[in-house]
Amino acid sequence: MKRAWIIPFITGCSFTMFSAFSHAAQTVNVSGAVQRPGDLAWQPGARLLNASIGAGVADDAWYQGAALLRKSAIRDQRKLKHGILFDLQSAVVNARATASPETGDLLASWHQRVQNMPVTGRVSAELNPLKQYLTEFNPLLEPDDQIIYPRRPSQVRVMGAVQQDCVLDFVPARDPADYVAECTLHEAANREYLYLVQPDGKVQSIGIAYWNAEDAWIAVGAVLYVPFEPAFFGPSSSEFNKEMATWLATQYRLTGGYSE
Repeated sequence: MKRAWIIPFITGCSFTMFSAFSHAAQTVNVSGAVQRPGDLAWQPGARLLNASIGAGVADDAWYQGAALLRKSAIRDQRKLKHGILFDLQSAVVNARATASPETGDLLASWHQRVQNMPVTGRVSAELNPLKQYLTEFNPLLEPDDQIIYPRRPSQVRVMGAVQQDCVLDFVPARDPADYVAECTLHEAANREYLYLVQPDGKVQSIGIAYWNAEDAWIAVGAVLYVPFEPAFFGPSSSEFNKEMATWLATQYRLTGGYSE
């Protein structure tokens, strides 16, 4: 027997209905830490809050690390991935010609790593259902949107121009440089700044050298990307590390809150 629930929501001054059926032509999928995982039928005018209510977001869901995956974002993210792969391949050749073999090997390993990463279509969104009652945090849904609610992790990840990823215990109010200090930097690392990728996908550059050190609030599940020295990337030197951080922001599983 088909089950369906119908949820009213306000669009301007009118009410529209958002329903869920087992066989819908266009759907939105909600999974993870929710009471009713599965497909919700998409209709024009459906908004993010309707999906949150329809799925019944669990009390222990980790809103900040939740992910909205959107098909319309895939094309641009695929282009970003291809550009990063091209720059990494060029940097491998440059490093092996001018630097140590170890640097070339690290860059080659990152080329393979990015190659293996999926194009997720993750887009920035406020996934706290309470905040979604405000119009500015309650955008329209698109057909085939996927929303995943993880549970809170307990880690911060340091990656990039390091000997290997460091998955460290989250400590409230800890300085970014203190996390990085626990991870062995590679000789190819730029030691003046890093990129902070928050679990909601927001990215910012932070100075960590003695002359430009900046304070920054780091959330549990954050990724600290240690950039490579720009000299390896030729014409792309000024943009590569920023683009890499932007790419990592789409890789929501790096936060550690996802069980799959």
